[in-house]
Amino acid sequence: MEYLAKLLIAIKKDSKLFQNTEVNFILGLTTSQVKALKKTAITEGLIEEHKREFTLTKAGEQYINEVPVISWVDEVNNKRPEINLEYLKLEKAPPTLTHATRLLARHLLENEDLKENSTEHYLIRELLCSKSTCAKVKKEIEKFILQNNKFKLTCLFEKFMTPPYGLTKSIVSVFVLDVLLRNKDILAIYENSQFQLKLTSLMFDRMIYCPQNFELQKTVMEDLPILEKVSAIILPCKSTNILDLTKGLIYFIKNLDKYTLTTERLNKTTIRFRNAVLNAKDPINLFYKDIPKILDDKILCQCDKTFVKAFDNAIQELQNSYSSLIKEIGLFLFDSFNEKSRKNLAKRFEAMQEFLSDNELKILHNNVKELNSSDTLWIERIATFINKSRVPKDWSDNDVADFKIKVKELALKFITIEATAGAKDIKPDGTLTKLLNQISKLSKPQKMVLVREIVEGN
Repeated sequence: MEYLAKLLIAIKKDSKLFQNTEVNFILGLTTSQVKALKKTAITEGLIEEHKREFTLTKAGEQYINEVPVISWVDEVNNKRPEINLEYLKLEKAPPTLTHATRLLARHLLENEDLKENSTEHYLIRELLCSKSTCAKVKKEIEKFILQNNKFKLTCLFEKFMTPPYGLTKSIVSVFVLDVLLRNKDILAIYENSQFQLKLTSLMFDRMIYCPQNFELQKTVMEDLPILEKVSAIILPCKSTNILDLTKGLIYFIKNLDKYTLTTERLNKTTIRFRNAVLNAKDPINLFYKDIPKILDDKILCQCDKTFVKAFDNAIQELQNSYSSLIKEIGLFLFDSFNEKSRKNLAKRFEAMQEFLSDNELKILHNNVKELNSSDTLWIERIATFINKSRVPKDWSDNDVADFKIKVKELALKFITIEATAGAKDIKPDGTLTKLLNQISKLSKPQKMVLVREIVEGN
């Protein structure tokens, strides 16, 4: 029976083997495998028990002399390390090992607790500890990953899963996880050619399941002092690491509101800058070529303070884009109603409340009279109502245009009502009567133009 000789040799070394909480690690087997082997050894008369301790019988001694433990290293795979955990040697990983690898990734990448004497704990002891027999091959895998060229992850697995290494996918996967973790600040990860911001346990799971979709690249560049100046604009701490800069910039752009991410109502250079970051596929090209070309028509190593200033200007315009929109639509609202303050506008609506039969004006009145909210929240609520529940942060340029048209229409209705209600006690004289007769002869479009001119004070 497979592994029986390994069990007998371990019992010969330690008669209290089955009392040891680390028996699974010592034998490199699962609990069910250990129980099955123990039962076989007893049934076959290979071991005998004395007060919870086990010793080999003569038959047991004879068995280990006749059935030696076969080394995992062979002539074809002479760069294989000796591995104790037997399930790591299986070409197809059992479900328990797959699950343990996922838990190990969560522990290393997301700081989840690691259970003592668990399979994932044994993976660290077997493969990643300082005394591991795998130190040499792990170093070769790290050297491969940290090469200067971008490479497909499948190339790494193909190299180390074939002779002279002949490792299993499980072993290579754990080494890849370890190298990625220790070098995450200088390694760019691409999934389907798209640069990925953060290595998570879920991404690692995809990397192992579909390595053909992933590429890796070391991102260390020559020392460029200008990177530190740029980093001061977008990062909490200065850095010359181009991967830190790229991640910081992409996080900044992707966290902007939808309006800022889509509007064309920005400086053309800022729009090109924003779009280059949104569509970035390579962190080195983004900072070394794409952005410098857009902002200064140079490559990064040729840039100076002009580039830094242009970079800062683009960032500032994007940061202020939404607040500029809010300011613009607020001013447009006041201008449309020939007003300068919230308080006065609210008073005018209160005065006209009994004459408001239009539902939209009634709802607008309810929003206008709210005086306790901040200026930003006040105009956001009004804008959301006017554009039918779409909040300004989610607007497109078309929504801005729609807002302005609707505000003009509402203002025209309101001022007309205001003028009508205010003129109820005024009797027209001869001049006014003559003017009204002339107006009545105008076409409907001409009357609309006239009303707009009057409303706008022209």
